[in-house]
Amino acid sequence: MSLLPSDRVCESVIAGWRSKGRFAGNFRLNCGFFLAAFCLFGPQLAHSQETPTPLPAEAPLVTNTSAETDTAADTAAGVIKPPPAKQPVESEIAVTGMVPYGDYRLYSATVRCDAWTVGVEYDRHSWGYFLKSQFDYVVEVIPIVVLSEPAKTDFWGNPKSPNQQLVPGVSVSPFGFRTLWRSNKAIRPYVIGKIGAIAFPKKAFSQNASYVNFNVQADFGILFKMTERVDLRVDPFVFFHVSNGYLAASNPGMDELATKIGISYHLGKLGQSR
Repeated sequence: MSLLPSDRVCESVIAGWRSKGRFAGNFRLNCGFFLAAFCLFGPQLAHSQETPTPLPAEAPLVTNTSAETDTAADTAAGVIKPPPAKQPVESEIAVTGMVPYGDYRLYSATVRCDAWTVGVEYDRHSWGYFLKSQFDYVVEVIPIVVLSEPAKTDFWGNPKSPNQQLVPGVSVSPFGFRTLWRSNKAIRPYVIGKIGAIAFPKKAFSQNASYVNFNVQADFGILFKMTERVDLRVDPFVFFHVSNGYLAASNPGMDELATKIGISYHLGKLGQSR
């Protein structure tokens, strides 16, 4: 069947419309492809064209003191420094012998009573200073005491015989002090006071007295420097008192003035005062 002229016109119009639609669809597809490619590769291209900006160098930390640096280094290394050692306390030990001048009735009633002693004294500079003098703690042990007294006495200690007897004894004075002046000089005067107990194997001074008595001492002496550690010690005046404080029925007691001489040795490390 042959087509009419009008049919040919319609067919040509439809064919043109189809070709235009195909071109429009292909154009939209190509635009979408280029847009996607630009979104993917555009940021990378822009980033590669940027000039890198150098970062500022960090300033080194400055410590205030070298001690802080050492402490930080020791802490990082795990080193623990021990605390500073304490300075040793100055002390000395002295060996002395006492010789009596004679008996004196100051607080006692006995006559013809004298005592000889050999003792060891420890002086420790642990109480600082007092009235511009070095104030020390003192303790003394007297292992040798020889008492000379009348062989026979009455209740009050008065002699009833011209004979004398020797009585051994021992004394301990745990409470004492020493004030030492001019502690950094070669010649150093001092005053010592001590109190303790003295014991005898028999009742001393009277048959009605006691075996154990109080012992009170007061010394004035001088230290003479011989070497860095050794001093000559001379006590020209010593007051030596023995009594039982009326703890027994009879308390004759004894007062003695004497002198001491000995050697003092400084223990441990020597201080600045030496």
